[in-house]
Amino acid sequence: MRFPTVCRLSALAAIWLTATASQAKTTVVVNSGPHPSAEAGAASEAQVDWLDADPADDTIATECFAALELRHYLRKMTGRPEDFAVADDDAVPDGDLILVGGPASNAATRRLAARPGVDEKQLAGLGREGYRIKTATVDGRRVTLVAGAGRVGTLYAAYDLLHRHGCRWFAPGELHEEVPRVEKLAELDVTERPDFATRGFLAWEDRGDEDFLLWMARNRLNEWCIEQSNHPLVHKLGIRMVAGMHDAEQRFLNPPSAYPYNHARFQGDEGKPDDPYPTSDQYQGDADGDGTLSYFEAHPEWFSMVDGRRVPGIKGWFGTNFCTSNPHATAEFMKNYLDALVDGPYRDADLVRFWTLDAGRWCQCDACKALGIPTDRNLLLVHRLDRQIKKARAEGRIHRPIAIRFLAYADVLDPPTRPLPADFDYATSTATFYPIRRCYVHDFDDPHCPPNARYARQLAGWATDPDRHYRGGLCIGEYYNVSGYKCLPICFMHTMAHDIPHFHQVGARQFQYMHVTTGNWGNKALTNYQMARQLWDVRTDCEALWDDYFARRYGPAAGVMRRFYESLEQMLSNVSELKYGLARRLDRGAEDLFPTPHLRYERAEGVECDAPTLVEIVEHAATCRALIDRASAGDLPETVRARIAEDERTFTYGERTVAYLHACVQAFQSGRAGRRDEGRRHLAEARRLAELLRRDTTSTTRSSSHANAPNAFEATRATHALERLAKLLGPP
Repeated sequence: MRFPTVCRLSALAAIWLTATASQAKTTVVVNSGPHPSAEAGAASEAQVDWLDADPADDTIATECFAALELRHYLRKMTGRPEDFAVADDDAVPDGDLILVGGPASNAATRRLAARPGVDEKQLAGLGREGYRIKTATVDGRRVTLVAGAGRVGTLYAAYDLLHRHGCRWFAPGELHEEVPRVEKLAELDVTERPDFATRGFLAWEDRGDEDFLLWMARNRLNEWCIEQSNHPLVHKLGIRMVAGMHDAEQRFLNPPSAYPYNHARFQGDEGKPDDPYPTSDQYQGDADGDGTLSYFEAHPEWFSMVDGRRVPGIKGWFGTNFCTSNPHATAEFMKNYLDALVDGPYRDADLVRFWTLDAGRWCQCDACKALGIPTDRNLLLVHRLDRQIKKARAEGRIHRPIAIRFLAYADVLDPPTRPLPADFDYATSTATFYPIRRCYVHDFDDPHCPPNARYARQLAGWATDPDRHYRGGLCIGEYYNVSGYKCLPICFMHTMAHDIPHFHQVGARQFQYMHVTTGNWGNKALTNYQMARQLWDVRTDCEALWDDYFARRYGPAAGVMRRFYESLEQMLSNVSELKYGLARRLDRGAEDLFPTPHLRYERAEGVECDAPTLVEIVEHAATCRALIDRASAGDLPETVRARIAEDERTFTYGERTVAYLHACVQAFQSGRAGRRDEGRRHLAEARRLAELLRRDTTSTTRSSSHANAPNAFEATRATHALERLAKLLGPP
């Protein structure tokens, strides 16, 4: 949310204002606490207890780091390496000041901030990440306050001050940052807080390097995964760590795992804790004879009933969920989940994805069916976990707030059919709506697009239906790099410009997307950068953002690269049908390769077609190739040339993927029409492209294991098409 901003000097004018020879030095002031310097405070994250109830050391680490970031970039912008020294808040020198931190953390701010009219109560009203940047003249010197209600808001204030003076971090790494020359800083009066409370990415593997994490913080993104190494750095940067996937039952109530208690009817587990659960008449004993009693052997009744009998139910992330109506099964599951949050693998988590099995089935016993549809049953589990977390906090076992995000997806996509428990806490439990396989040709709320219209109806049942039972918040889980896309260089600039404000309008206040690549972005940088800006301020003027992005990132090639991105968006907007439809049909040699109006081979009179055809996709690819070759051939600064080269590499992967699928289609069409020689020529081209794709082992990396591939040929999802074509066409 952006509040009215007043600049006594317009930002643009101030940037180019010539400094006088007598310009005063500016000191950055921060509380370094017990550390000998701000540098030591900024590097103290490994010594901070991020999980205790005292935020003082947390604040010092983050705000000292914010001060050093300001010093680094302000010196770089102004070309004054002797200026912007960092001083402790109890030893404020003469001259102009930048005060980092609010009155609660910075003694100099306590003494001086009241004069510019900023107080602790005002900051507190902006929430965890909101902030003020305020310039005023105090006792004849210029003082700029850079402060949030808490440490994360202060860090974001520092980055926003730099952004307002032209700094940009378009992608991870120094190549992708823009630091303009600035002679004098603008005077600012800024009040900001985010429109979306959580902003980031769905991930569950340790794959983000320091450049990526810094890029997230500099663009005010705050959601990543618990599996990331270097938790202290992640905490310092204000990034919330999220735990949990579809593996909850496998982790916390896995049927083949050893039963952890001394069961009354089993010999050999006497050293284990007393069994808190009653013995069932379904007890099996050591049925597999391995000498160990498993959860399933001890309590078959805890697990799913399928076709009249109890079965272990799960295989990894998939299968049938445990018997959630069984109070003992639920108690054991919740106990183990809570232990993970207290001192286990989830101990650093700020937020949990409380997910059942992926598109799982549900127990068929009468007691479970009496609880309602899968969504109703799932919400009872969510309520139970939330109560357990609150109890642990009241007992002092957990000192941090932990929010829950549960699924509105696949088996639990339908809204609940029954009232939720009276004490269901909507402040701490939020639905995440995942429209997997949605269409990106059309806006999400386009009523004329069947797949999107179906999802829009489902979303309304959660968010806007006046008779709905769920009355809580909403997170949107987008699929800008869903696993089947395999890191293709897709552009979503116009999709996001429309969809993100729409999601906000229907009530979403949290947002993330799946399988972001953590490097080698190329043109994907615009998706990630634009997403960050829009999620912070849903009213972002995307046209102005694009003008700024292309001008700063590509300099003299800005116009050509803007047209390249727009053509690229057209080229791959139909990616869901291309990769989940056509590629799979080619792989199995389907007779009808184009059965849906969402993807035809070409337009024909009388044939329904409501999305780009394969021929049009190929034409857009040719336009993109001409544009990026033209941009590359220009007289460019080396930085711009390197950025375009990265774009060209990632685009080439997409270009070859489209060309390979097209060559396979042409070969099938020719062969089935009896034109075998023509078909063999197309097959030869497909094989040539397959070899080029096979050699590309870079483009399909840096994402999650789900969205990566060993090479770009495997990523096509149509590798078997070559064998089927060879059989169809025969030898020459």
